[in-house]
Amino acid sequence: MKRFEGFLPETIDFLWELRMNNSKEWMDQNRERYKAVLKEPFDKLAADLAELSPLFCGEKMHYSVSRINRDIRYSKDKSPYRACRWVVLYDEKLHGTEWKLRPTFYFELQPEGYTHGLGFWHATPAYLTAFRKKINSNPGAFLRLAKKVDKDPLFQLEGEEYKKIKNETLDPLGQSWYKKKDIIICTRGGMEDILFTPELPQYLAEEWGRLKGLYKFLEEIEAE
Repeated sequence: MKRFEGFLPETIDFLWELRMNNSKEWMDQNRERYKAVLKEPFDKLAADLAELSPLFCGEKMHYSVSRINRDIRYSKDKSPYRACRWVVLYDEKLHGTEWKLRPTFYFELQPEGYTHGLGFWHATPAYLTAFRKKINSNPGAFLRLAKKVDKDPLFQLEGEEYKKIKNETLDPLGQSWYKKKDIIICTRGGMEDILFTPELPQYLAEEWGRLKGLYKFLEEIEAE
């Protein structure tokens, strides 16, 4: 596979048009265009990020790229396609969709811009219980990690919180992590030049390298 050469202006045009014409009829008419301006560039980006994964993870990672089709069986929104695309990088020891339950690095492109960082697609209650247990076992070590992320000018902590879970021995920063039921550390950007250059994979790898310590902390957690 050839290396990633940057997204095209037509990539963004395609995403906008898909959002405005989200139908099978439109997609059937634009299938080859979809492959050329969205699918193929993302596949190349994902492969390049996997090659660079030792830089931000310390070891080789696998990747998964989102499908364009949406699962609409249980959704009120019956739009058949996603007007976005994402790639996740995850531990190569995982199989199938196990990565959805573990921490992953991710990059997502939308018509308005992009987001990337580290987080979970589905953090289970059992995993979050183990997460809090690990914080309790050594709060000082965790707070050093949390403060490093908090001081980082690029990334910020997001995600929903449990209302009743707390540890009053922690400071407010520690509490903000302790109460999470969705752990997402991310940054957002618009249509920046880096998206349209071959340097995007290296840029993401270097930015994600700043989260390596936190990734290791999260990856070592085993749900009981």
